[in-house]
Amino acid sequence: MKLEHLAIATGLMRRGMTMRDFFEEAVRCNVPGLPYVDAQERITGRISIRDVYKRIAVPDNLLLFADALGDRTDNLDLPEMKVMEMMRMPAENFLLENMPTVSPRSSVVKALALMELHNSSYVFLIEDGAYVGVVTRMVIAMRMMACVSETDPRPAPE
Repeated sequence: MKLEHLAIATGLMRRGMTMRDFFEEAVRCNVPGLPYVDAQERITGRISIRDVYKRIAVPDNLLLFADALGDRTDNLDLPEMKVMEMMRMPAENFLLENMPTVSPRSSVVKALALMELHNSSYVFLIEDGAYVGVVTRMVIAMRMMACVSETDPRPAPE
């Protein structure tokens, strides 16, 4: 199972784009993060949905009490006004410099190991400095299930 066959093609984030642009593309492609490129089209970082949520809604001090929050936390909820304000912000405000990358010819095991190392659910595929796509844990899981179904199909229920 090679990563090049699992790549999800996505758009790139760049200067001048907003967080709304980011969310639209991430949702369209069903991916948790997108690469960010500079004016020379070099990938310089990434924007991550997980990091955005952490920064706008779930501060570190709240994590200590997450289990004790209960279900009635209206005063802690993410108000629409805050969401609208964040969506207008420049994407580069949420730029992360660390980014897990592998070659499209790399193994799935290497991709999974890098995801663990970077506490990420995805890796970017880079070939000769050019962005090829993104591979997520879920894409790998779907391909694993497709392999099982092809080689060991379940009998139809009676």
